[in-house]
Amino acid sequence: MRLTKFLSLSVAMSRNQAKFFIRIGRVSVDGHIVTDPSLELAETSQVIFDGKPISVAEYEYILLHKPASYICAARDKEYISILELLKNRSEDRYYYYANILGPGLTGLVLLSDDARWTSRIKRRLFNKTYIYTAELKNTVSQDQFQQITEVQLPQSENQISPIIDIQRQDEKTLCLSMNQGRIQEIIGILSSVDLVIEKLHLKQLGKLCLGELAEGEYLNLTENEIQI
Repeated sequence: MRLTKFLSLSVAMSRNQAKFFIRIGRVSVDGHIVTDPSLELAETSQVIFDGKPISVAEYEYILLHKPASYICAARDKEYISILELLKNRSEDRYYYYANILGPGLTGLVLLSDDARWTSRIKRRLFNKTYIYTAELKNTVSQDQFQQITEVQLPQSENQISPIIDIQRQDEKTLCLSMNQGRIQEIIGILSSVDLVIEKLHLKQLGKLCLGELAEGEYLNLTENEIQI
């Protein structure tokens, strides 16, 4: 790994800033001041910045059970960021979201400070199934259930998996399986037959589910442990 990249991953700075600090002599490698930003480090190299040893911080991969009234953003004027739920969070880290739930929704959110991983997971999620439970204010009659299950949503050209499946869990709860981005259409379909959603909860993304994780809690996982 080049010294510039190592420094930018270890300390909160851009690569241009890292180059500047290296060139003015603030970085030493194995006891010697280095001014060449393109220096290739060995696995055993010891890097010192401003007199303090540094190392590459490991990326975080987080599965979080989002409560209602929280938002998938760093800050918001009206809602609390889900980042406030992360204990001992470093202010120097910037987090990216593999999926986003609105403030009214609860359930599974994947986030990480690894931008490349997050971008890759987003692309993979495009054709994965999202499974929600919808708790309704009113009882679903047989006629209403038949009407909503008969609705055919248009399929996009690049969509290869089933659009939607609706199952009734009990008289006031539906299980909704769908592709990414169809949830507003489903809310509209339910509303058209006078069914009002009281709580909408994302419980599964592809093969990944919340399990017994309590609302507001999260798990720190390794990259390999997140299988969707």
